Amino acid sequence: MYCYHCGLEINEKAIEAKSSSLEKNKEVINEETQVSYICPRCGHLIHQGHSEQDLKSLAAASHAEIQRGRNSFAIGMGFTVIGAILLILAFIFFRLSYKPGMLNQLVVNCPEFYVAMILFGVSGVMLIYGIIKVCLGLIKRRKYERVLKDLQLKTFVQ
Repeated sequence: MYCYHCGLEINEKAIEAKSSSLEKNKEVINEETQVSYICPRCGHLIHQGHSEQDLKSLAAASHAEIQRGRNSFAIGMGFTVIGAILLILAFIFFRLSYKPGMLNQLVVNCPEFYVAMILFGVSGVMLIYGIIKVCLGLIKRRKYERVLKDLQLKTFVQ
């Protein structure tokens, strides 16, 4: 289920598996009772059926989520590019820590080696964070593009 107001996807099967609403309230529920959920992000009511206004609101929320996905992708690409540049610099400093006066052996107590190790660490963190943000942005963007496509083709079912 998707929240009509903010576009957050709610997994009602996981919620019902944790504590079933039908089992807790079986003395009050009849055949015509519909189960509704409250969105944890915005606090609006999420229900099974939908009106035209609900679909318009979900389309606007989907467009906002697509923009958030694009922003996440852009941030991730920025971190990935900067991490790659720092990785190249780390490799250059690592190569500089091989001293010609020591018969091209690695010297681990020189400043070039320390700079290389710091740059390797920072570039690794930036690359991992950037790749995660890129993947999350792509997943979010594709998911909400599918929701918009279903809304446009009038095949959306809550």
